[in-house]
Amino acid sequence: MRISEGHIHEVVLDASGKAAVRVTCPQRAIPSPGRYTLAWSPDDTDASLAAPLFPAEISEHGFLAGSPVPHSWEPGTALVLNGPLGHGFSIPKTIRHLLLIALGESFSRLIPFIRLSLDRNAAVALFTDCALPLLPTAVEVYPLLDLPGALSWADFIGIDLPIDALDSLRPYLGLQPGSELPCQAQVLIYSHMPCGGTAECCACAVPGKRKTKLSCKDGPVFDLQDLKW
Repeated sequence: MRISEGHIHEVVLDASGKAAVRVTCPQRAIPSPGRYTLAWSPDDTDASLAAPLFPAEISEHGFLAGSPVPHSWEPGTALVLNGPLGHGFSIPKTIRHLLLIALGESFSRLIPFIRLSLDRNAAVALFTDCALPLLPTAVEVYPLLDLPGALSWADFIGIDLPIDALDSLRPYLGLQPGSELPCQAQVLIYSHMPCGGTAECCACAVPGKRKTKLSCKDGPVFDLQDLKW
């Protein structure tokens, strides 16, 4: 267990009007794309569970954690940080065409993945129906309705979805049962992860092909081929 101290530097609103927080912390506590850090405030006596924070932006002195975040947090709030935890995105060095899909209410967890891919000169296409923040002009954005026609373009697919949307992924992709994707795909499955893999409470259980997996420990990023979907 890696424990660090941090604090809320700023509370901002994302493109959908929901709160996000800028966390100042040591570099060792900053999660890489797809990983998370569990955070709680020692001053918030009403909070019984830690909040998983995913990076939407990463800087030298901390990171921007996208929604959802506790409503009680405000600038100056002290935090105890446990992490980074879990497995993040593993980006091939040879990637040329990255297709990103966000099926939830936010795609903030994919933004660091976007910037890392652009740094590798990959073309990036994002499919989402979410409200859009300011993105690099190199990113092409499309509605989810157009997704099936883009699968053959990609050589790597990154997906962000809430745990209860896994069953709806195949219809969004326009694939029949048993059909496979034309390239490697990794999926970040977002869910409540109160224990960070320490207690195996199974609140974030994900159906795997061979056995049930836990998003907090085995994920939250999985190879899609390893899951039942």
